[in-house]
Amino acid sequence: MRAKLKILRRALWTLVENSGFSMAGAIAFSFLLSLFPFCIFLGALAGTIGGRELANYAVTQLFDAVPEPVAKALAPEVGRVMGQSQYGLLTIGAAVSLFFATSAVESLRAALNVAYHVKEMRSYLWCVAQSSLFVFATAAGMLVMAWGVVVGPAVAAKLDHAAVDWLLDHGLFSLPTRYTIVVAVTLAQLFAYHLWLAAGERGLREVWPGVLLSVGLWILAAAVYSTWLTISDYTKFYAGLTQLLSALIFFQVSGMIMILGAEFNRALTEARATG
Repeated sequence: MRAKLKILRRALWTLVENSGFSMAGAIAFSFLLSLFPFCIFLGALAGTIGGRELANYAVTQLFDAVPEPVAKALAPEVGRVMGQSQYGLLTIGAAVSLFFATSAVESLRAALNVAYHVKEMRSYLWCVAQSSLFVFATAAGMLVMAWGVVVGPAVAAKLDHAAVDWLLDHGLFSLPTRYTIVVAVTLAQLFAYHLWLAAGERGLREVWPGVLLSVGLWILAAAVYSTWLTISDYTKFYAGLTQLLSALIFFQVSGMIMILGAEFNRALTEARATG
């Protein structure tokens, strides 16, 4: 345990040395800019399989993963944008939304490459295609989960089976289950980022410590930040922009946590090589 703490301290130090705080700011800014195009693309994809209700529930799931004050700041604006968008999945508008939604993934790729001390050798077009695939997979996964909630109760009502009704009301889509799904999806995404988004080759053995560290710290950060926002008054600093910038700060913290996971993995690999 003492050795692991020493490696963690080294990872924290290299996070500072490698300008991790600045890169996390870039990730946060890119994520905020990508959020609305992503939700527009999500709505276009949902329109082909389940309509607006499905898209709205998927967005609700998206904001389950952030502190409540952050969700309250962004969810109404996202809903307003989606309500005004009429993009079909195969239109130019949806394709443009997909492209702009990849900017957050590309920012994360650059940060992970710095943390792992690797250089990106793949072509720009290949990277953009991979980022688009990540965005599409994320949207599709959210819609699959949302489809179960939106369509599932209707199917259960037709089946008229008590066990199915109980599962839908108390088990399958209860709040603890939904949070468990959010954590599971986050784990899967982080594994994919560390294994395939960053340049170079790594195995599960090399990335799982940083992934678990990131998820644990992210859950802790979400809880602490939610409490902090209830006792602090950022309006003295940001006035009317308080809610937006509070969300941006949380995204920056999340970015630092993801970068720290990569730094921790690299420090562990170096420790194994020298030990």
